[in-house]
Amino acid sequence: MKSRIAIVGLGTGRKEELTLGALQAMEQAERVVLRTGKHGITSFLREKGILFTTLDDIYQTSETFDELYSEMVKRIKSIAEEGDMILGVPGHPLIGERLTYELLKELANTDYEIEILPGISQADSFISSIHRCGVEGLKILTAAELSRSQLDPGLPAVIIQLDNELLVSDMKVRLLDVYPPELMILASHQREDGSSYIEEIPLHTLDHSRKFDHTSCIYLPKLGLRELTGYRFYHLVEVMEMLRAPEGCPWDREQSHETLKQFFIEETYEVLEAINLKDMDKLAEELGDVLLQVVFHAQIAKEHGEFSISDVITGICRKMIDRHTHIFGDVKVNSAEQVINNWEAIKKKEKGLKSHTQVLKDIPAILPALMRSYKIQQKAALVGFDWDKPEDAMAKAEEEFRELREAYQSGREDAICEELGDLLFAIVNVSRFLKQQPELALTAATEKFIRRFAYIEEYADKPLEEMTLEEMEMLWNQAKCTF
Repeated sequence: MKSRIAIVGLGTGRKEELTLGALQAMEQAERVVLRTGKHGITSFLREKGILFTTLDDIYQTSETFDELYSEMVKRIKSIAEEGDMILGVPGHPLIGERLTYELLKELANTDYEIEILPGISQADSFISSIHRCGVEGLKILTAAELSRSQLDPGLPAVIIQLDNELLVSDMKVRLLDVYPPELMILASHQREDGSSYIEEIPLHTLDHSRKFDHTSCIYLPKLGLRELTGYRFYHLVEVMEMLRAPEGCPWDREQSHETLKQFFIEETYEVLEAINLKDMDKLAEELGDVLLQVVFHAQIAKEHGEFSISDVITGICRKMIDRHTHIFGDVKVNSAEQVINNWEAIKKKEKGLKSHTQVLKDIPAILPALMRSYKIQQKAALVGFDWDKPEDAMAKAEEEFRELREAYQSGREDAICEELGDLLFAIVNVSRFLKQQPELALTAATEKFIRRFAYIEEYADKPLEEMTLEEMEMLWNQAKCTF
């Protein structure tokens, strides 16, 4: 049977914040180890005759936090081999205390018996001193572990363990991504006598001429939507809920899945235009417009009890995990082609598609014709129904062009339509072999035509209606040298 390790919260450093249970446990223990002796409670422990050692020497020999806590865990395990022990940590053992986290992880599923004796955390003491009530919710974060994804301006937050000026400067940069610079926050640290010094300051001045130590912490108030400078996905959902509410926007409330279809198409094409223009500011804006459409449809569905944005997100995450078995499973792949084959096999199984024809029919008929034919040819090629090389596809296109010429000479409208379709389908096949998207290629050709036509009109010496085809052709050839 291994030893018992009791992790005791020492509070913030004031003796009145040390719990009776923690004091009694240390008085009765044979071995007491403190993570650090640089804590306001140590003089009180000495007054009580409690003998202890510290792990402060490890701070001097460790170059990184990972190394620091690894060495601390080794030392604690070594001491525990001698018998039961008390480990004293600042504040509460489970609030912002990484050593507790590392110990619990290291000693999980072992014979060590771990007991947690809670203490008053730095956050507890701070919100008590500033008279803030956490009834609306409260986030407690540590400066060293802080990431932008943890920040939620919709809840008040306390950030503890602002250990040094460099850490605070780095943290402030992350905060300013989400919070306005003029936001008034509360900053606190303990004086040598154990009392707290609290000041209200603008966020952007946090690291201006101030000293920080392990007792330093800040309070960030809850912000409303209009006060934010940076927003998260759930803010967009909240905005849409407000727009669709009974007292919301009349236009937004009138919309349905059907009325929004055209907007979705328009926003998608505006994204493509931004990509073509290589305008990243415009791309960011247009992607936001597309995202708004997704949230709009999800909110309408939620109101009808059909699904919510959470279902949408869950569905796509589940799909990505299930179809990337080479990342989230044990399937091995060596190329992008194997990834595609694996994806298609999983997709076919998910949708219950039993034949290859069903796979082709599963491609939406509403897609633009060039795009749909390209995808259908891709699917057919997966089972080997394909030409061997690009030249074969080009020869087929030439054959279809001859057949179109014959249909034109016959004068039969139905034959002309059929052969024209065959030619377009064959051209799409050529584009696939050349690894070009026909939809994009045709769009580029159309834009090029407009530019050249504009050149003709600009340099013509008379109205286009009065020009001969030969005159326009001459300017067209000049435009070809320019565009």
